Amino acid sequence: MKKRLLPGESRTASTNYKPEAQAGEIVDLPNRIAIRWINRNIAEPIRDTRELEVYQNIIDPKTCIICEADYIAHEPVSIVIPVFNALDYVKKCLESLVRYTSNYELIVIDNGSNKKTKDYLAQRKEHLGFTLQTNKKNMGFSYACNQGIKLSSCDYICFLNSDTMVSINWLGKLMKGFSMPDAGIVGPSSCFCGGNQMLKHLITKRHSMNQEDINRTIPPSGIVETEIYGFCYTVSRKVINDIGVFDVDRYPIGGAEEKDFSWRAHKAGYRSYWVKDSYVHHFGNKTFIEMGVKPIEPRKKNDKNFKDRQSDSNIYIKNKVKISKEAIPILMIVLDRYEYTKKAVKSVLENTNYPFKLFIFNNGSEPKVKRYLDRIDDSRVEIFHSRQNLGLVPAMNMFFDRYKDYKYVAKVDNDTIVYPDWLGKLKDVMDAFPLFTVQADHYLAMPFRIDENDDFYKHCFGVEFGGDMVYFYRNSGGTGQLIRRELIDSPVQSVSNNKGKGGLSGWCNMQVQKYKKYPSAFYKGVWIDRQDQVFTNKYKEVSDYPQYDEMIKKMRPWGLGYVKMNVEELERLKEELEDWYRKNVSSMR
Repeated sequence: MKKRLLPGESRTASTNYKPEAQAGEIVDLPNRIAIRWINRNIAEPIRDTRELEVYQNIIDPKTCIICEADYIAHEPVSIVIPVFNALDYVKKCLESLVRYTSNYELIVIDNGSNKKTKDYLAQRKEHLGFTLQTNKKNMGFSYACNQGIKLSSCDYICFLNSDTMVSINWLGKLMKGFSMPDAGIVGPSSCFCGGNQMLKHLITKRHSMNQEDINRTIPPSGIVETEIYGFCYTVSRKVINDIGVFDVDRYPIGGAEEKDFSWRAHKAGYRSYWVKDSYVHHFGNKTFIEMGVKPIEPRKKNDKNFKDRQSDSNIYIKNKVKISKEAIPILMIVLDRYEYTKKAVKSVLENTNYPFKLFIFNNGSEPKVKRYLDRIDDSRVEIFHSRQNLGLVPAMNMFFDRYKDYKYVAKVDNDTIVYPDWLGKLKDVMDAFPLFTVQADHYLAMPFRIDENDDFYKHCFGVEFGGDMVYFYRNSGGTGQLIRRELIDSPVQSVSNNKGKGGLSGWCNMQVQKYKKYPSAFYKGVWIDRQDQVFTNKYKEVSDYPQYDEMIKKMRPWGLGYVKMNVEELERLKEELEDWYRKNVSSMR
């Protein structure tokens, strides 16, 4: 557990655990010691991220008394919850899940719900930051689960019904099942389900039980091999790799899809285990009720389909479902440079495979450029024309304000050539690391003399990702970058030079000063070309637009790309970011 020392505290209390730390610092502690410090007001729990809210997960919600069992650590789990109305139960499910679960990613599939449910999910998505897939109509339970598989990133996936509530340490206990021989599927105890997992003495009381009652439920102990039912069905990704996904064609509505999956998994050599001391409360059949379907009807049909399937020798089911991805807005600020602008826009439209919106801010360009922009006929493109050159900062602030509800936004210049899947690859990096921004590799990626750029990365701390290297740094303000928009809580400030003109250095400075917990990175897995400015293009001796170079020099009289590399400072920063990585990232990967 992580905790932060309170002002005036630098001691270690009455314990043998003695980290060297001062007030305000964050340190790792065993859970029992961390709780003791917090209770004695020596420290406070870290609540900056959901994964660190361990303290909440081991407290009785009514009495605020710490429970006997500490938080049980486990590997990250993708939790997939299909939703079709039944909003009261969805609320209970999400509130319980967030309160008593750590080290997970949450994926909610809105399977054609009504407006009231959609509005609630949108509001909770903004607050909790889960992935929300919205279907225009109810595609069925199996389809929704397969969408969750496509959206998931963890090695374990838990399919959880929306009419469930979890208990303290439910997931940590459940994950112990994967330590059993050949384990591929695990499930908890419950009050309402088929098979051996049901605690029969609770079935008549299940609708009257609240979170306190659920936390006080004492299930049996032990782990036994048995059939697992689908109200809380957790599988290892290696099983999916071997047998595929749920059979949407045979079981479109729901009921028996997990029986089919388990049968195929067993055919492939995997076993299913019931982890008895993990408890998940299941009210039962709420989605069927919302659909106006009697639960027995699809089950009868599905049982026949399952009997037929057992004569089919093919146990692999391909994931054919479609998912919608939230488009990423891209900013391109345009000022003249007609030929470059055409090439830059064309490369974005043709080479951006990930869904996007291109917002072009025309900064008072010559008429020829304006006419070209107005001829662009593409629904993904939006253009704003300014009559005069307002500079970079106003354009960026307009863009950030317009797309303030997006998790990520991107930025390219109008002399940038991007290549296929550049945006998707940068998003993969941002999803994997807590960064403020990640930038593609190019010759303006480092503010040093062009002949020294090749030596830059050897002085940076980096890790391998996706077959290439991610190098961490403290600022980044150039082109070909993806930005974590949700971290920008105030307008970008311009920095005046000695001519009184506003420059964009405030973009870099803001990042360094405000987001020390979220550094930047350069990703060698994505390359972009710069067409302009001789000192940003290693292979060009004469600029195609010398007048543009002169304008840049007036805005930045100290030059651009002409700073001599300070190796000593880079090495110091390398150590700092390596320490940041060790404390904030290494345990999450």
